[in-house]
Amino acid sequence: MSDQREEKKTKKKHAEEEQVTEELTGETEETAADDLRELNDRYLRVCADFDNFRRRTRQDREAGFDDGVIETVRALLPVLDSMDAAVKAAEGGCSEETREFLDGLVLIAQQMDETLRKIGVVEIEGVGADFDPHVHQAVLHGEDESLPENYVSQVFQKGYVKGSRVIRHSMVKVVN
Repeated sequence: MSDQREEKKTKKKHAEEEQVTEELTGETEETAADDLRELNDRYLRVCADFDNFRRRTRQDREAGFDDGVIETVRALLPVLDSMDAAVKAAEGGCSEETREFLDGLVLIAQQMDETLRKIGVVEIEGVGADFDPHVHQAVLHGEDESLPENYVSQVFQKGYVKGSRVIRHSMVKVVN
């Protein structure tokens, strides 16, 4: 009988140990699953942060390049204005001797326009365009019944844009 009691005690002890082991294993699996979820969530957040960082860096680099181009063009605008004024003045009346000089000046102005276009800088539409307050600055207003409303009839100073950014507004006369 004492063997049977010992055996029952041993079985009972093994059953209790198995029950505790199952409870611990269940808790461990739940804890491990929670830890895994937490680590996976952290991993996804780090990946998203890195993608955002990469996108912001690319945008900042592009914006920095555009800012550099815009500031350089702003510095060159007085030179472009002087070239345009010289071409207009020489076209008014020039002798045969100054004709070659004028032709060279026109070629240089065309080369400057071409270079600006290559870097994405475009002249704002002038005479004949509809007035747009986003790109034009009206300095004079006139009446002319033969022309449509909000019509740009004269450009006093050329304006330039790069993409959607205005480098300098066009100074214009608007009629009607």
